Amino acid sequence: MLALTDIFELFLSTFRRNERDVINLYNTLSRLMQITTGGNMLNFGYWNNNTQNPLQAQNTLSTMIGEFASLQSARTLIDVGSGYSAPAFQWISQYSSLKILCINTNLPQLKIAVEIKSNNQRIDNNNELSLLETSRNNEIIHINATSTMIPVKNNSVDRIIAFESAQHFKPLIQFIQESNRLLKRSGILVIAIPVIINSSNSLSLPLFVKLGILSVTWASEHYNVEYVKSMIKTNGFQIEDIRYIGSNVYEPLASYYIKNREKLKKRIVKEYPKFLESILYRSLLEMNTASRKGVIDYVLLKATKI
Repeated sequence: MLALTDIFELFLSTFRRNERDVINLYNTLSRLMQITTGGNMLNFGYWNNNTQNPLQAQNTLSTMIGEFASLQSARTLIDVGSGYSAPAFQWISQYSSLKILCINTNLPQLKIAVEIKSNNQRIDNNNELSLLETSRNNEIIHINATSTMIPVKNNSVDRIIAFESAQHFKPLIQFIQESNRLLKRSGILVIAIPVIINSSNSLSLPLFVKLGILSVTWASEHYNVEYVKSMIKTNGFQIEDIRYIGSNVYEPLASYYIKNREKLKKRIVKEYPKFLESILYRSLLEMNTASRKGVIDYVLLKATKI
C-alpha cells in the first residue's frame, strides 16, 4: 500500500512535471496500469467492435502503429520511451527482419524489460504467458538514455517510433532534430501522442478538470496538435499521414472502466488507497467529457525525413 507521503509526492509531480517527476510518477502508477489491464503495455489502447478488454485494445494500438510505421519494410527501429518494451516484443514477433533499439531514461522500467527479455517471456493478445522466440531475443537491445541524446551514429536507422512518450520529451524540438540526425534519408518518424485540440478552452479551467486522467498519466507537456505538426515540418520532415483516433481511445476506455468498476476497484484497493481509485474514476469521467467536447484527441503522425 502506498504511504501518504508517496501520495503527496505523486500529486506534486503532476504539477512540477520535470523529468525526474515523470519517472517517479510512472514508477508509482505503472503498477496501477498493470492491475487494470493484466499486461505490461503502458498505453491507452485502440478500441473497435471486437475489443473486449484494455489489454486487447493496447495490443491493437501497438499493431496499428507497427503497420502505420511500415515496419514490414524496415530493418532497424529505435523505440524511444519504450516502457517495459511490450510493444517492441510484439513488433519483433511480427516482423522477422527487424532489429529494435529500446531507449528509456527510466532505469527501473528498463531493468524490468531486460528481465522479461532474459526470461523469454511476454504477455500475448490473449492475456496468457507465452514464450518469446529465443532466436529473436538478441534483436532487441536496451539502452538507458534520453530522447535528446541517443548514442547512435548519424543516418543509420530506418524507423523511429515515440509511442505515447513524446509528450515527455523536453524540449520536443530537440527530439525531432535528434530523430532527423539518426534516420536515413526517407526514413520514417512515427509519433503517437495525446494532444490538445482547442487549447484556449482547455486552459480556461484547471488541467485536472479539463483533461481528466491525462492530468495524471499525461504528466508532462500538453501540446496542441498544430504545434507538434509545426515542429516536425520545420525540422527536416515531411508529414505523410496523420490520423485522429481519440474517439476510439478515450471514450471506450472510460466506458469499460465504468462498466467494470466494482471488479477493478477490488483489485486496485489491494495496493492503492481507496481515494486514489475514486480520483481515477472521476478523472475518467472528465476524460470522456473532454474527448466528446473535442478538447483532446489522440493522433498518429507519420513523417518522412527529407
